[in-house]
Amino acid sequence: MSHAHIAAHIDRHAYTNALAKKSPTTKICYAFSALFLSVLSPTPIVPLIVFTVSGILILRFAKIPTHFYLHALYYLTIVTAVSSLIIALFFGYGQPLAELVTPWFTWTIYRNGASTAIYTFARVEGATSAVYFLVLTTSMTNIFITLRKVRIPKILVEMSLLIYRYIFVFIEISAKMQTAQVLRAGTSGWIRRIRSTALLAGNLFIRTLDQGERTFTAMNARGYDGNIRVLEDLPKPRITALAAIAVFDALLVIAALLTMNFGVV
Repeated sequence: MSHAHIAAHIDRHAYTNALAKKSPTTKICYAFSALFLSVLSPTPIVPLIVFTVSGILILRFAKIPTHFYLHALYYLTIVTAVSSLIIALFFGYGQPLAELVTPWFTWTIYRNGASTAIYTFARVEGATSAVYFLVLTTSMTNIFITLRKVRIPKILVEMSLLIYRYIFVFIEISAKMQTAQVLRAGTSGWIRRIRSTALLAGNLFIRTLDQGERTFTAMNARGYDGNIRVLEDLPKPRITALAAIAVFDALLVIAALLTMNFGVV
């Protein structure tokens, strides 16, 4: 699945999933609280709980296809695993976990480095699942409307809305240009591939400026006065749902406090 298709599917699922009609405030509260607790947790237990609960919400309640969710997790998980392995092998101090002695050097793997790698991997996976829950179940328009209601500066919200909209446009343009290069054998060797990538980046920058000017002209022609007006009739959050999120967060904090003294390695 290409990057353009992944982006399009994410946007489509955000509008069509089983939780799309639920209050975006509730989903934002869960996602942000789970994200912060995962990142700040002193133990990998909390991120693993967040990862499991978010996965259940995404697959069971939002009814996002399993293969798509796993595909979305695949690349980030690989990058996180490689980064965590590097941390385990090359960083750390204190008590050694293993040593490799050669005639030229001694390679020491420390318990501290291995523990840090495990914590890092768990935190990233937990935070990623929380973010995926938000973007797969809530449209960006609803997210930006909610941010506007909590007094986030209007200019930031509107800039974010425009940036998000044109991310998909430029991904699509980039995919078309890359396809044209492949059909013309522009990626048949390393030298040609580097040259084609440079040409793609330069042409995409020019297309970006041109598209920006066209968009601004079109908005002015439609009476743009500095405000992007969208329908703000969003469902209100339910008190029971917000209370359940608060209880869940409290349980995560308790779990972190109870397990923070148990070492992983």
